[in-house]
Amino acid sequence: MNYKLLAENVVKKALKLGADEAEVYLENGRDFELSIRNGDVETIKQATSKGMGLTVFKDKKLGFSYTSDFSDKSLEEFTKKTVQLSLVADPKPWNGLPDFKKGKIQDLDLYDSSISEIPNEKKIDIAKEVEKIALTYDKRITKSQGGFFGDAENEVIIVNSKGISYSYKSSGVGFGAGVVAGEGGDMQSGGWSTSKRHFKDLDAIENVAKKAGKRAVEKLGAMPVPTQKAPVVFDRYAGGLFWYGILFAMNGDSVYKKTTFLTDYLDKPIASKFITITDDPTIPRHIASVPFDGEGNITRKNILIDKGVLRMFIYDTITARKAGVEVNTIAGRGGYRSPPYANFLNVVVQNGSVSREKIISGIKNGFYVTGLRGIGTDIPTGTYSCGASGFWIKDGEIAFPVDGITLGGNTLDILKNIEIVADDIDIRGGLNSPSFKISEITVGGKK
Repeated sequence: MNYKLLAENVVKKALKLGADEAEVYLENGRDFELSIRNGDVETIKQATSKGMGLTVFKDKKLGFSYTSDFSDKSLEEFTKKTVQLSLVADPKPWNGLPDFKKGKIQDLDLYDSSISEIPNEKKIDIAKEVEKIALTYDKRITKSQGGFFGDAENEVIIVNSKGISYSYKSSGVGFGAGVVAGEGGDMQSGGWSTSKRHFKDLDAIENVAKKAGKRAVEKLGAMPVPTQKAPVVFDRYAGGLFWYGILFAMNGDSVYKKTTFLTDYLDKPIASKFITITDDPTIPRHIASVPFDGEGNITRKNILIDKGVLRMFIYDTITARKAGVEVNTIAGRGGYRSPPYANFLNVVVQNGSVSREKIISGIKNGFYVTGLRGIGTDIPTGTYSCGASGFWIKDGEIAFPVDGITLGGNTLDILKNIEIVADDIDIRGGLNSPSFKISEITVGGKK
């Protein structure tokens, strides 16, 4: 089936039925998942899916619905009902499709056709092997939380009445394992995985397995520390949760409603000069890259924070119009069942120039955070409070594992007290950060 032609015909039909503007967002794909436990296959799931979301505007009124039935009769009725929905909605002056800058979407090399040819037997072998190696990493590892393998292929098409007709194909593949280590009454879990667009880019099975085992064993014997103020180093993988709090506070609709502590900080310093953050979904072969966003705008690299200065809030087209601002919009999409919404796509915190080991070696008494329980930041007030685990630093070295403590303070103070950024970024997901050091945070532990 020619899905792009199908989408174009639905847009034409919506206009013929009276819509002023129309957009179709169509997805077609398949997913495969398997899980292993103690060397045995627990589950194997494979599914194919397709669906389209239709957005129509009539007299500044919005109608949206979705379907997975692509038969002629069903699409005819589906289109008619979506147009009818727009007739009974309330008009809003900001409703309507974006004003697009025409261009050619980039080929970001997001699709690996060889993934569909991997035999299921090989997928099972990979999941079994990563679990087996993780279980034998250390004699204190007592249980498996399972090994897994998954892959997917997807085609995304967006067509609208303003002349946009884009599509791209993508793939994803990954595997990993989780284990439990025990010593006396102390039990700690750890896991690791690798996920890429192309099969050949995946990390080695042994590396993934050993990291899963290490992350469980190294936490054994964790204890709280006395409440104190101390320098804190956020590990590159733990730091992502901290940055989520900042990014959520940059939501344009929250700024419009004045429900974020960053409302009045545009073009003002909010962090130390060592912090530059971009949203860049144009990195070739990256798992979070896309050639166009949820509204059909061609993606670009946007600077969110430049040397500590907040440069933009995150809007989609409708929230930007509502707020009366002209900005580069960034829109996500939760699949064909969802309208677009303001969201970051692939955040990269700029790498520093100092090794994490050197940063730690310069701390006499401090905390190295490797795990956070939530984002910590209260968006309306900017208050920061978050459970954390990791390791205590003594005389420039990792001394012992730490758990059962809380980090507390003011988010803006924490941002401005970032003293050093490490050079260890690992661009592996949708939010990527190097490790970084805060000069001082209140560490709440035992009294």
